[in-house]
Amino acid sequence: MKPLSAAIIVVILFFAIYGIFLFTFPLQVKETLIEIKQGESAFSIAQKLYNQSVIRSKNWFYLYVKFTESDRDLSYGKYLFQGNLSLVKVVAKLKQGRIFLRKITIPEGYTVKKICRKLSNNNFGDHKTFLSLCNNEKFAKKLTGFPVKNLEGFLYPETYSFPEEVSEEFIISHMVKEFFKQTGQLNFVPDEKLDFYKTIILASIVEKEARVEDEKPVIASVYLNRLEYNYKLQADPTVAYILEQAGKSRKKIFYKDLEINSPFNTYKYFGLPPTPICSPSGSTIEAVLKPAVTDYFFFFANDNGRHIFSQTYSQHLSKQRNLKAANG
Repeated sequence: MKPLSAAIIVVILFFAIYGIFLFTFPLQVKETLIEIKQGESAFSIAQKLYNQSVIRSKNWFYLYVKFTESDRDLSYGKYLFQGNLSLVKVVAKLKQGRIFLRKITIPEGYTVKKICRKLSNNNFGDHKTFLSLCNNEKFAKKLTGFPVKNLEGFLYPETYSFPEEVSEEFIISHMVKEFFKQTGQLNFVPDEKLDFYKTIILASIVEKEARVEDEKPVIASVYLNRLEYNYKLQADPTVAYILEQAGKSRKKIFYKDLEINSPFNTYKYFGLPPTPICSPSGSTIEAVLKPAVTDYFFFFANDNGRHIFSQTYSQHLSKQRNLKAANG
């Protein structure tokens, strides 16, 4: 046998063995949700799977589906890949068609506690597991990149579609990723008074206060003015948050509640609370980043869902008396 022929045989054997390895030897895949769009090419699908570490080789995937004519049967939709998967199994999954997804809407202003309850009540996972993940400092830091105590404020309010068999960890991780996706285009300019995390904290307070969209920048300006001039924020939603965490829920805050000794009580302590008090929407975060320019320091809600703003406390009290007299 000539040396050249032997070399060719060795190369052929190498690629044959490597191909068998790729086709049959499973790859350990973490939970990964991938969307295949209608009309997407086999090569584009291969690239997408490879980028998400679902397959070892995009070229071998492409050659396999072309050679077996499976490229004609690859269905569009969202697919959950997890566990030990060979290239053959991945192709088979894509040929089966779309997986069943269920939707859930997380409203703006929900706390971690409410979000976890809503997820579990809709059979997306275990309530205690959701809460444990959201209050795990290491997990929170891993997902956010910040040394935060929990994920309060980072579970983005949105309508999500999840597969039935997806884990609690995947759901929470996906919601945090959505937060950074939605806020990625906002112009966060950290300064000594309001860094990224403090912006989210203040936005969470504005989210709970605002009843109409156009008032968000004005409400943000009130709290920013108070912070700048070292006034207590005196925000009712922070007290309501204390009560909710204690398992108490009521629409009205009483004077006795304002005496609760908690770092979240902005009637007792200056500055912002230690964490956000809910998940704010993108528009609310933007309102804090681009507040209205006002000289307001006070506001209260009227009867039509809006707020009345004032510069001084005496004006604030006078407007309250006028509204009360007008209502008889």
